[in-house]
Amino acid sequence: MALRMQPANAIRIGAWSIAGLVLCAPLVAMQFTSEVDWTAFDFIVVAIVLGTIGLMAEFLFRRSASLAYRAGAGLALGAILFTIWANLAVGIAGNEADPFNLLYFALLAFVVLAAVLVRFRALSLALVSIGAVAGLALLGVIAASRGYAIWPQTIVLMLPWIAAAACFRQAQTA
Repeated sequence: MALRMQPANAIRIGAWSIAGLVLCAPLVAMQFTSEVDWTAFDFIVVAIVLGTIGLMAEFLFRRSASLAYRAGAGLALGAILFTIWANLAVGIAGNEADPFNLLYFALLAFVVLAAVLVRFRALSLALVSIGAVAGLALLGVIAASRGYAIWPQTIVLMLPWIAAAACFRQAQTA
């Protein structure tokens, strides 16, 4: 008798496998180029980030069967992951060592805390997502006043939050 895997389990296994491959990619790249030079600490940080995002996805996807809610969660988590990755890799303002970039981590911490406080309810998460957009806009204005030309990056960071807000709003009305 052949074992049949449930589609949800296949997606979970695929997602965790992709996270593992993403973690292994720099290790492979280091064998071929000196441009990639990760330390053990880098691998630990990325493993923690990917693991945390993965666990958050597991939690949020189980909260609702709504495709709109899950899409919103995926977009929000993707935005968080992309912001962390970009900030650690090259920095959003200046370079990765610029202290201004710590404000982006503070904004993400505030967003996650707000999501916890509103108990991950769809309409509330739509508002939290809009708050993330407003926070990014504020950081963009502050960065511009300090001489950073980061509006393209700011807009790219805002787009998934806008889409997540729309998805969460749709999940609320469904």
